[in-house]
Amino acid sequence: MQVAARGDVIRRIVGRTDLDEFADRVLDSFWDRPEFQRLHPPREAVRSWVRWNLELVTRWLVESRPPSESELEVFREHARTRAAEGTPADVVPANFRSGARFAWRALLEAATEEERPALLESADLLFEYVDRVSRIYSEAYEEFATLQSASAGEGAARALLRRIAADEAPLPEDHQLAERIGFQVDRAARPFVVAAPRRTVEYHGELAAALRRRRTLAVSEGRRVIGLAGARPSWEGLELDRRALTAQGPPAIGIERGRGLDELCDAVDVAMARGDTGSISLDDYLPELLMRRSPRIVARIADRVYGPLDPELAHTLDVLIEHNFERARTAAALPVHRNTLRDRINRISGITGVNLDSARGRGLAWLAWIKRSAAAG
Repeated sequence: MQVAARGDVIRRIVGRTDLDEFADRVLDSFWDRPEFQRLHPPREAVRSWVRWNLELVTRWLVESRPPSESELEVFREHARTRAAEGTPADVVPANFRSGARFAWRALLEAATEEERPALLESADLLFEYVDRVSRIYSEAYEEFATLQSASAGEGAARALLRRIAADEAPLPEDHQLAERIGFQVDRAARPFVVAAPRRTVEYHGELAAALRRRRTLAVSEGRRVIGLAGARPSWEGLELDRRALTAQGPPAIGIERGRGLDELCDAVDVAMARGDTGSISLDDYLPELLMRRSPRIVARIADRVYGPLDPELAHTLDVLIEHNFERARTAAALPVHRNTLRDRINRISGITGVNLDSARGRGLAWLAWIKRSAAAG
């Protein structure tokens, strides 16, 4: 029989059926199952879910339009939620099987002798629907189990990394974890940081798990991954975001591993604030790192240099520093006459007590400017 003809027959059968009443009858076919009732599901919510599924199946049978990708994603999200709630893996697929068997028998009973051949030819679609949904639930539960395992592994890895960074003696379970990962606790290791600010926390958790499978001690911290590697870490094959930041330090032992990791984290923070991407070097951020370690002193320097200046003089000093204290370029950038710039520089030095013609004075002004720029960013 032609597909269109089958669809017309199914449409007539469904047209004689009250879908709301039919949804209640399908729901009754599995509602009293003990394993389902132990979950205390709200009946109206489940009924709406059944009704929506009946609409999808009917559309497929009548119009030959299977569930769309967005509709399949609804199933995936439903499956993930049930898995997170602790619903046993087979409960929902079993409900689908029970409901499909009941629906099929009910449709056969509703069909006339002339309609049943068309209905029989449509049976495969109905049970393919159930199979497809069941596969979605199976995959979602497997994914959830993997994430749970990764989460448990991450917690243990985080505890080990914390002890190594503090140069504390590893516990027996630390040695067991290190052996499973393939990481040597007592050897020199390279600290590293990977950050993809535009990607999710879940992405970074999966990235940390992937790195642990590469024999590194890696954990996620929000939107970055930190860790230690016995050899130079490789990012090949990890499909990093194109705007990701990566940083790694030299091999270190003892407490220097933790210090090196802290410094890399600070460097990545500074790099992200500046909008840098790709592989970065600690050496490119040494002034900022020094300032982050002495925030009170830096604040005093900035207050001394910029605090007494009015907006015009502060802007003049900004432009002067941005042009490496070269007066001709600074005057052109402002723009002002060179004599005007000279007068402003003299006023800045007089007000602040910082000699902008000396190396020491320029150093103080430069540190103050870095602090000011970071605050503005």
